[in-house]
Amino acid sequence: METLEAIKKRVSTRKFLKKQIKEKDLKIILEAGKQAPVAYNKYSDLLITVVQNKELLNEIDRLCDEYYGADTMVFFNAPTLIFVSSKNAKYDQEYENVACIMENMALAATDINVGNVYLKGMTLHIEEKTLSNLLNLPEDFRAIAALGVGYADGELKPKVHDLKIERL
Repeated sequence: METLEAIKKRVSTRKFLKKQIKEKDLKIILEAGKQAPVAYNKYSDLLITVVQNKELLNEIDRLCDEYYGADTMVFFNAPTLIFVSSKNAKYDQEYENVACIMENMALAATDINVGNVYLKGMTLHIEEKTLSNLLNLPEDFRAIAALGVGYADGELKPKVHDLKIERL
């Protein structure tokens, strides 16, 4: 698939099949994340954590339900969650670095027909220390965002976005 085709085709997957993604697909997605541009070349300040353990996924879901006060399934039953964490996440550049990694992984997933959904809420609503402990993050690292990945249950329909463009 061409890059622009993948960009146009990528949409948030809201329903996943129960089967786990293939290891070769996961490797492609992770490799794309590793190739993302990072400010000041500070790759050592970033960490990608893959969660496929069903018990851990259930605990993350339970904590989100606790926050929202409802059965939310905030990650839409994705069989894999890929968290991206940053060390000392205080400045815009750490969040921008994570966003670059997330976008690379989402586009790579789309390119190989793996459904994906960008997730930010769970990293905000699960108490930071609790999530850090669940993910076994090194000290000073904080989970910033996650990407739910898996095979889509049903056809994904690309959207046309209307974003105003001005020329000066």
